[in-house]
Amino acid sequence: MSSDSQTLQPVTRVAAGNAPEGPNPLRNYVPSTISTEAAAVYEDYRAFILAPPPPPPTNAAEFEALYQAGEPRGLVRAAEVARMFGPAIADISMGGSKVVDVRPGGYRDDGTVIIHVHGGAFALGSAHSNLPVPIMLAAATGRRILSVDYTVAPKGRWPLVTNQVIAAYRAVLSQGTKPESIGMTGESAGGNIVVASILKARDQGLPLPAGAMLVSPLTDLGWGGDTRITLAEADPVLRPRQIEPCLEAYADPADFMNPYVSPVYGDFGKGFPPLLIQGGTKESLLSDMVRLHRAVRAAGGHSRLELYEGMPHCFQVAMAEAPEGKEALAEQVDFWKLHLQPGKP
Repeated sequence: MSSDSQTLQPVTRVAAGNAPEGPNPLRNYVPSTISTEAAAVYEDYRAFILAPPPPPPTNAAEFEALYQAGEPRGLVRAAEVARMFGPAIADISMGGSKVVDVRPGGYRDDGTVIIHVHGGAFALGSAHSNLPVPIMLAAATGRRILSVDYTVAPKGRWPLVTNQVIAAYRAVLSQGTKPESIGMTGESAGGNIVVASILKARDQGLPLPAGAMLVSPLTDLGWGGDTRITLAEADPVLRPRQIEPCLEAYADPADFMNPYVSPVYGDFGKGFPPLLIQGGTKESLLSDMVRLHRAVRAAGGHSRLELYEGMPHCFQVAMAEAPEGKEALAEQVDFWKLHLQPGKP
C-alpha cells in the first residue's frame, strides 16, 4: 500500500474488466462509465488514494493526535465553503448538547429543521470541520440545519453520543417544532448515529421525525456484509481494518449487535421514518447500506437506496461539481420537499 509520490502516473480510466497494473490496482481503478468531471476528482485525490494509511491509533493520546492532525485541514475547507455560500453560522446549546446552527443566505423560516450528524469513523472531526455538508444542504434546501457537535471516541462512546443527539432532538421538539417538520441526516458514522438515535428515541417514547437521509452509512460495527471483504481493496477512501480501532473506541465488541450501536439489527417493525440512503458502487460499506435498506423494507417501512456508478465513500462534497454530485444533491432536496411539512404558514 506504499507509493512514491514522485512516480505517480495519471489515473487510468479503463473499460470494466481491464484494471490498471501497478500499486493498488483496484483502488487505482477508475471506470470509464463515470463522468469526466468525477474522473478529474479522482485524479486530484490520487496521491491520497495511493498513500500508505497512517498507523491506527492504539491509545487515547494517539487518538487525540490523529484528531488534532486532521482538524485544521477540515476547518480550512469549511471556511472556504462558508465564503462561497455565505451562511449564517452560530454555536448554540440545545438540551445541553453543543450544536452548530447553519442558516442559508436569505433564510426564511418555514418552521422546518434538519438535524445533522457528521461522520469521521466515530473518532475524528467535529461539527465545525464538517461544515461543508450542512452549508451545502442549507443552501440547496433553504432550510435551517442544526449540526450536533457530539463528543468523539474514545471520550464519547455510543451511550453518550446517542444521548447528545436525542437531547438536541428533544430541544427542537420542546421549542414547539412538530416532529413532521424535523428531519435527520448524517454521513458515514454520522448515518449510523442518526439511525441508532432515532431507534433509541422511539423506544423512549419520543415521536418519529419526518424522515432520515443517510450518506454512505456504516450500519454494522462488526464485519458482517459481503462488500466488507469483496470491495475492501477497491475502496479508494476507507481501509476497513484501519478504522477497526475507532469502532472499538466507540463501542465494546460485545455491544456490536446492539441496535443502538449497529442499527442494521434494529426492530424497524415498531416504526421508523421514511429513509433515503445514498452511496457508491466502490464502497466497502455497500453491504451496510443494502442490509439496512432491506431490513427497513422487510419490516414494512419506506426506504429508497440510490447507488451511483463508480462513486466513492461520501462522494457528494468532493464531487459537488460533477453530474453525480449534482444529481445526488437534487435527490436530497426532493426528499426533504416530499417529507418535511412546514410548521408555519
